[in-house]
Amino acid sequence: MPPRHETIRPDGAAEIDVAVISTAALPWRTGPAFFALWHACGLAALGRRTVLVVPWLGAGSQRRLWNRVLFDTPGDQARWLVEEAERLGAPPLPEVRFYRGYYAGPLASIVALADVYAAVPDARAYVLQEPEHLHWFPTSRPRRRLAAERVVGIVMTNYGHYIRAADFPGCDLIARFVEWRHARLMRAHTDLIVPLSPAVALDGLDHPMRIARVTGVVSDYARVAPVEAGNRGVFFLGRLVWNKGLAAVIETAKRMDLEIDVLGEGPDRAAIERRAADRGAPVRFLGSSNSPWRDMANYRVFFNPSLSEVLCSTTMEALVAGRHVVLPECAANDPFRDYPNAHFYSDADGAVVALNHALAVLPEAPEKARREFDWMTACRTLDDML
Repeated sequence: MPPRHETIRPDGAAEIDVAVISTAALPWRTGPAFFALWHACGLAALGRRTVLVVPWLGAGSQRRLWNRVLFDTPGDQARWLVEEAERLGAPPLPEVRFYRGYYAGPLASIVALADVYAAVPDARAYVLQEPEHLHWFPTSRPRRRLAAERVVGIVMTNYGHYIRAADFPGCDLIARFVEWRHARLMRAHTDLIVPLSPAVALDGLDHPMRIARVTGVVSDYARVAPVEAGNRGVFFLGRLVWNKGLAAVIETAKRMDLEIDVLGEGPDRAAIERRAADRGAPVRFLGSSNSPWRDMANYRVFFNPSLSEVLCSTTMEALVAGRHVVLPECAANDPFRDYPNAHFYSDADGAVVALNHALAVLPEAPEKARREFDWMTACRTLDDML
């Protein structure tokens, strides 16, 4: 039986200023895992005594999530995280601690099996990635029982959208119940909620809230070479599940006879590949990438038809890399309207027009995106809230 949590603590470590607690950890390449790593590294670089707190998954959960056991002990994963932060160009990763978690396949999520605050009981402030998800199971104490001065929750998933998109009988009623329940959890466990974008449905939250940019893009994307005139490549990068817009990728490629490369892995990959083959769509499936900034050098346009995002980090990365992005009209994409290389559409005909335009002109220099999607700027914004 693995320990409830393991501490990787430098000798003589002082009390903790900030504990960043996440519902997921790399190498599961999901938003909360990546954002938590960068927030912990960035806040530490700003002088905060910081701890990253992430779930420890036993062998069974690792096999369900990664199809194999990657780490024998929490210490193994902590050391890997230190190396991964360095590879991603983040500031040095501070102390790492773990709480006991479980990968629930039907939910495609990790749930906490222990009080997440027990790993860092004496922190002055907490930053909770997905506070509603973190407290799905009643294993962790509420805000009123924490001695911390400040608890900030970052909300990044629109669960109501996912439920309604499934389109089963009673889905709207269930979605409204989930949104109501999540609002109660946010109020019970935080002092301030920070939604990543207006796409997060927080109507009726009745709780302090601030919309601010608290995510960024690693510096490697800013070093991607500019698009050359002969480069007409189009790509999609993301998790291969249907609600990420893969049906639209296939149909658009078929309609335009346009080769689109798909980078990523996911549980729906086999079904998506079959659909593309059945439709005769010129879509190539290239698998996942640990260094997508290197892959972007081969393309001119990022086509992202997903309507399930809250604030798509891959869109930010493509803009910083100086690529065109073609996006559907939706609240999640509103933050990208001020960038000249972002192009929008409202229907299938509009997608064709937007892609043809992006393929016909070179992208503009991405100075604005590189300035505004900087990770340390995002961490300073977060630090001001603590």
